[in-house]
Amino acid sequence: MLSFLAETLPFMAEPWFAITWYAIGTLGVVWMVYDAQTANSALNPPLKVAWPIIIFFFSAIGIVLYLVTSRPSDIARYEGHEAKMKRFTEYSQPTWRKVVASAIHCVGGDGLGIMTAMVLARVFGFPFWREFWFEYLIGYLLGWFIFQTWAMRLHGNGWFAAIWKGGRAEFFSMITVMLGMGLVMAQVTPSVVGAQPMPNTFAFWTFGALGLIVGFVLTYPMNYWLVAIGWKHGQGHEHMLKQMKQQHG
Repeated sequence: MLSFLAETLPFMAEPWFAITWYAIGTLGVVWMVYDAQTANSALNPPLKVAWPIIIFFFSAIGIVLYLVTSRPSDIARYEGHEAKMKRFTEYSQPTWRKVVASAIHCVGGDGLGIMTAMVLARVFGFPFWREFWFEYLIGYLLGWFIFQTWAMRLHGNGWFAAIWKGGRAEFFSMITVMLGMGLVMAQVTPSVVGAQPMPNTFAFWTFGALGLIVGFVLTYPMNYWLVAIGWKHGQGHEHMLKQMKQQHG
């Protein structure tokens, strides 16, 4: 398998591929941010932050995922925030959409931390395992205290409960995300480009993106379980719509 990857993936280190990949991702981010403030304004707030990160690193793959999982095709027809919230929540009912959104939320937060830590680790010359655990730590803390805790607060939890529930969900999600990144770092990247690439190379950014994509694939089953047992929620506004209904009598 590694020899096959070594023969087929060298194009990922080429300037044309990296520039095209991230150009598409950057344009996708600009469009998605605008869309989330206009037509798709009912998108859950944490996902409004997670999706741009995902689209930047996942490029066209991220754009397609956003379109099929977090953006109802008819959302622009709905007027008013409450109407958009109801349509978005209805659209989000299928379990697979909630799980994809849950995984996106996870990889968005973790991925930003992982890639930031990877830049620092390479600049300071960390050996492999020190870099791995440094990325794990930064990714976990960012995912826990920013993304997961924020999401739990939006579901009516107090600060203590939100921190506890967010850390619990992040613990299991991060294991699988970092497993994917670790596999790419330890096996795929060295097989294709040799030594771990530095941040000033195209390979660093393309294989970093590949690690996050593999992490997303591996964390999907974990997030399916977390959504099934109610430890994560994916997307939708069931809690807020229930509150609004109670307030309106």
